[in-house]
Amino acid sequence: MNIFRPSIKLVLPALMLNTFFVSAQKLPNVQTASIYAPTDIKINGNTNEWNNKFQAYNKAVEIYYTLSNDDKNLYLTAKAKEREIIDKIIRGGISLIISRENDKKSKNTLSVTYPVLEGPAMWEVADKFARQSINYKNKETLNINDLNTAFAKREKLIGVTGVAAIPDSAISVYNSDGIKTAFLFDDKLTYTYELAVPIKYLNLPGNSGGKFSYQIKINPDPGFKKPIVITANMPPPPPPVMEGTLATTDFKGRYTLAKKP
Repeated sequence: MNIFRPSIKLVLPALMLNTFFVSAQKLPNVQTASIYAPTDIKINGNTNEWNNKFQAYNKAVEIYYTLSNDDKNLYLTAKAKEREIIDKIIRGGISLIISRENDKKSKNTLSVTYPVLEGPAMWEVADKFARQSINYKNKETLNINDLNTAFAKREKLIGVTGVAAIPDSAISVYNSDGIKTAFLFDDKLTYTYELAVPIKYLNLPGNSGGKFSYQIKINPDPGFKKPIVITANMPPPPPPVMEGTLATTDFKGRYTLAKKP
């Protein structure tokens, strides 16, 4: 099997992301434009090809984001800088849900969730992020490489539903199905998320004109799906979930696939 996984570059202080954000007040709450992706787009957690700028800032989920496409893929690029939002993403992941029909109640959807961390894997990443957050708040030395390394070691799954060619509800991040993901923490503890989904999986109706509805959700900690046996070599459980991050937060929008300029 031809296994593909984009490499994750570890952060070197002042050399990776320029964490300049367009003021949230100047961006729409939901993206309004169709964007053809840059020819040099890479799914690596680095938004330099976008000049670190985004199409919208949604107040419901508190992330900057851009939806874009080329002839092969639909891309979601997002960035979060609020600590409680990043902690929530680590625990429950971000879901991109594409509706294939105009009926809002239709269950004919494609859903992709990333990251999918459970039990000790999630504990380790969430605990390291919490410790780095304390260091950042106290203006102490950060070890972003350690955090990125732990995440890269633990993030092994992408949740996928609604694709006939992918019968399993979760696939490997090293999959050969063409779904690509990446993350990166920068030296200000800002979290960047990237996703590429082959357009063929959207399976839009022939009369759609490339238009579809989408929903972006940040999921809360799902809790234990199966019993966990505690052993001595397990990482410590992360701090308790903040009350404000217990519920799912989401928003909806409409997007039309952009044509190549």
